[in-house]
Amino acid sequence: MRNQQVCWQPSSEMGFLIQPTPLPSLADYLLPDIAQHLDSISASLSIDIADGIIRQTLDELPVYDMTELIAEGQSLAIERACQLYCYFASAYVFMPHAEPATKIPAGVAIPLVQLSDAVERPPILSYAPYTLANWQKIDPDGDIVVDNLQLLQKFITKRDAAWFTLIHVDIEKRAAPAIGAIPTLLTAVAQNDLDTVSMSLMVIHDALLAMMTTLKRMPEHCHPQVYYHEVRPYIFGFENVIYEGVDKFGGKAQSFRGETGAQSSIIPALVRALGLSHEETSMTQHLRIMRDYMPRPHRDFIISIDDSALRGYIVQQKNTPLRDVHNETLQQLLAFRKMHLRFAASYIANQSADSLGTGGTDFMHWLQQLIDETQAHLITS
Repeated sequence: MRNQQVCWQPSSEMGFLIQPTPLPSLADYLLPDIAQHLDSISASLSIDIADGIIRQTLDELPVYDMTELIAEGQSLAIERACQLYCYFASAYVFMPHAEPATKIPAGVAIPLVQLSDAVERPPILSYAPYTLANWQKIDPDGDIVVDNLQLLQKFITKRDAAWFTLIHVDIEKRAAPAIGAIPTLLTAVAQNDLDTVSMSLMVIHDALLAMMTTLKRMPEHCHPQVYYHEVRPYIFGFENVIYEGVDKFGGKAQSFRGETGAQSSIIPALVRALGLSHEETSMTQHLRIMRDYMPRPHRDFIISIDDSALRGYIVQQKNTPLRDVHNETLQQLLAFRKMHLRFAASYIANQSADSLGTGGTDFMHWLQQLIDETQAHLITS
């Protein structure tokens, strides 16, 4: 839906975060009794999960038709409704102290698929509703920084869970200047504007530095064991789950990838802009699949980036200062990837012998491979 994409247009102010801000309630967009019911389940979701009654609550949820909401084209409201049903589905499937459910009740499944079709993403919790649209300023006049944010939706009440997500929101905001610089950079390459190419690379460099400053703060309030055992279980993928009442699935069980940082558009966009190429593996195929879980404008933005323009230009120029700026920027991406690997080891790999990511991949070896291949792209002669 064309009007559904307005809230997801990448910008130098908001990067890939939803714009202008996430919608906290559906009160003005659905019939009052329906909006109140959904908002009440949303508000008590973590309590019902802790009390072990979330499946009963959602089994009793009527099938609310989202056709009219979708037809009205209110993008923020559609995203908020989709977010709620995504959370409901994952809470149902992954209720603690029980085997994962093999079905999602019709009261959740039917609206979830309706809304997911509208936003053009798979019907499961992904990075967009989990992070990009899951924040609210504490001080409305303050900045979008982790200390001034709270979650709209959550599975558990521990601060570790909120901190984990909101650190990512902060990183997305700090990446915004880099995302805004990419079109300027490529235009400057096409126009042989050396000064603007150099300036744009420095904007990307500084944004990556700011992103790392935020990422370093993860351990302040998110403990690795709490993340692994209490936050992470809700964001795994669905394996052979029946979406009850959904005609287009014909009663057949469905499988979808879980929420993962690989669904963030920051690094894929920068990788293409900087002209990096990676060896074709099952993991690079996985990354391409992850694009389907991104908002469509983000996918389109990534695809629109000419991944051969900058590197060829830098090599052709034989301009030592420009090469230095290019390499310094690439070094910052390399540093970010190394830091990410350390956190992945601390928060996942070191917590269990089973180091599969929530997206379903064996990621540690592959993350190291990305680091090695990034290193190899430095232009030294």
